[in-house]
Amino acid sequence: MSYEIDHEVIPAHHQLSLLIDLAEQHGIDHHQLLNGSRVFLEDILLGNKLISQLQLYKIAHNASLTGQHLQFLFGKECFTTPLNHAISSLLYAKNFEEVLSRLTELHILICPWLTPKVMRTNDQITIYWLNSKPIEQLYFVEMTMSAITALSKHLFQEKLPWKYEFSTTEPQYIEQYLGYFGSQLSFNCPIHCMKLSSEYLQQPLKQYSATMSSVHYAQAQHYIQNHNLQKSFLEHINLYLTEHIQENISLESMAHAFSVSPATLKRRLKKHLTHFQAQRDQSRLHTALKLRYVDHFNTEQIANYLAIHDRNNFRRAFKRWTYYSLI
Repeated sequence: MSYEIDHEVIPAHHQLSLLIDLAEQHGIDHHQLLNGSRVFLEDILLGNKLISQLQLYKIAHNASLTGQHLQFLFGKECFTTPLNHAISSLLYAKNFEEVLSRLTELHILICPWLTPKVMRTNDQITIYWLNSKPIEQLYFVEMTMSAITALSKHLFQEKLPWKYEFSTTEPQYIEQYLGYFGSQLSFNCPIHCMKLSSEYLQQPLKQYSATMSSVHYAQAQHYIQNHNLQKSFLEHINLYLTEHIQENISLESMAHAFSVSPATLKRRLKKHLTHFQAQRDQSRLHTALKLRYVDHFNTEQIANYLAIHDRNNFRRAFKRWTYYSLI
């Protein structure tokens, strides 16, 4: 079982209520924010309205048109405000490793706009996201980076030395990046990601409460299990492609594995604002980066692992995946 982009599974009175309040504080009427989303303030105030990711994307798009940079303001508060059990489980966690584990496991309740992943080496952690490549998703990347930055500052009671990488060029509103993220910024990178020294993973957090942490975590897990929210459709797609990365997977062979026709799979991917080649490129890019930075493969070894048996072909493929040349 998996949930899809148009399934109404997100409690509207959690993150959305915070976004509406912030918008109104900056002179943005809730009608402007909710326009075209089929979500109404009256439904949110009842406390039992569920919305879909697609509706959330529409509302975020409306917010992006206001010119108020709400993604940074919202991000600063959305992980440090106990909006639900999942977020509260982060605030009472034992250490940052537990925080990241819960963030990835419970993401549909914490950051339903993007799916976070964590890559670990001996000395560094890297947080990145699935399906964050399209420029339309940059708004959510900025939102989530702001949220993780604010959460880590809240938990450690100091600003941590994050390094931020973006697959886009430097934005015109660079002052927002400098204000919220600091100066450790890199652009034109293969993926959007945040990097931090591994030394912070096991440091005990002062707000840790064994009882509160366990209760909130159990309640969040219970909600996810009861509503079959363990994995989204695109997470299942990514998992399958990654597990079969050394095979010549096609749309037809994947459709067969998912017990649907190629036309049906193509339609479902389109509904999720993506297509087969984009998903295949993403899985190969993420695998290539893990092989390089975690397993220390060289370019030829990576190409062989991905069943690309010509170095020049691999370089061309990497440029197609990222729009940039392989270093």
